[in-house]
Amino acid sequence: MRRVLVPLGWQVPVDELVSALVELGEDIQVTLLHVVSIPMTAPLEVEVEPPEWMTRLADELRSRGYRVEVKVVEARGVVEGIVEEAEENKYDLILMFRRKRKWFPKIRPGISGKVMSLSRRPVVTVKLRG
Repeated sequence: MRRVLVPLGWQVPVDELVSALVELGEDIQVTLLHVVSIPMTAPLEVEVEPPEWMTRLADELRSRGYRVEVKVVEARGVVEGIVEEAEENKYDLILMFRRKRKWFPKIRPGISGKVMSLSRRPVVTVKLRG
């Protein structure tokens, strides 16, 4: 079984997520990850529930036959949270979605670019259609 980490900071259309998962083959365990960025001045021990849209997305994936777990982690930054989760739990793959960037697309890397450079796990990025 392949373990796939899917970090999400916003709601992704379920059909686009399923299309990406189908390309990865069968027998996969999907972990939907939401990272809550905590300021340096606050402790990292905040209990946070997953966003409602993420819970609905997980339920929809389960209804389509996928094994899904929903996780919320706290970190000093989103990239740090994704990389730590991927490395500590030894995921086989990180699947990330990206929106079309309107400003400075070649000057500053986005979150997926930073995760690619910092993680030892393979990262696949999928550009959203909408």
